[in-house]
Amino acid sequence: MHFKKIVLSILTLLFSTNLISQTTLNQAKHFFEKRTEVVQDGKANTENIDKAIELFKQSNQEPEKTIGLLKSYEYKASWTNVSKEGKKELYNKAIELAKNKMNEYPKNGAIAYWHAANYARWADLIDITKAAQEGVLDEIKNLAEKAIELDENYNQAGALRLLGGLHLEAPNIPLIISWPSNDEALRLLQKAYKIAPQHPANAYLYAKALHVLEKDRKSRRIFKDLIRREERENYFLVDQKYIQKGKEYFEENL
Repeated sequence: MHFKKIVLSILTLLFSTNLISQTTLNQAKHFFEKRTEVVQDGKANTENIDKAIELFKQSNQEPEKTIGLLKSYEYKASWTNVSKEGKKELYNKAIELAKNKMNEYPKNGAIAYWHAANYARWADLIDITKAAQEGVLDEIKNLAEKAIELDENYNQAGALRLLGGLHLEAPNIPLIISWPSNDEALRLLQKAYKIAPQHPANAYLYAKALHVLEKDRKSRRIFKDLIRREERENYFLVDQKYIQKGKEYFEENL
């Protein structure tokens, strides 16, 4: 009887601990959803995303904890008023975390995507030619291809968008980097747009690739649709950015 009581106590403790961690995870997700609640001068206030990060750290619910931290680090670095060094530090935290967790969850498409995304954001902070010469762009390409293989639909076709944009923007440097291809960019971005046409970045990059390949009629139609859009509440800053980029590109080139 005594043994049964001990087992019951252990099970009760484990259940309570798990319940607390699940509650913490839900609270973290709540604050992440409120990340754009306060926006000023094109940047989000850090209060809610900081709360999300702290709560994700306290959770033991994996792999949701890791995914939450990876996307929170990326959001804080990319969309709040953080110094260049602060951005690098956040991206580096995400890259190291994703690298470790990919060993534990090699089939998780979300972790693979945020690994590629944070590495790509980090690479944006250095000269693109230097990134090519040091093999950084090759690494990002490989990570994005892995993320596509695992889950091409994740984050509104995020990995397809990332890799397509990389093909479109990366320089072709003889003997250093020869894989960037506008035709491959168009293939990937067309697929991203087909999966998630609601994402302004998918529309912007696809329309740009069409223009680069002199398919102006279709490019013009997609740009016109893009610049008439309203920003989505939960994606306000990224939507605002790509709708504006679409307006500028359309006015300058079409």
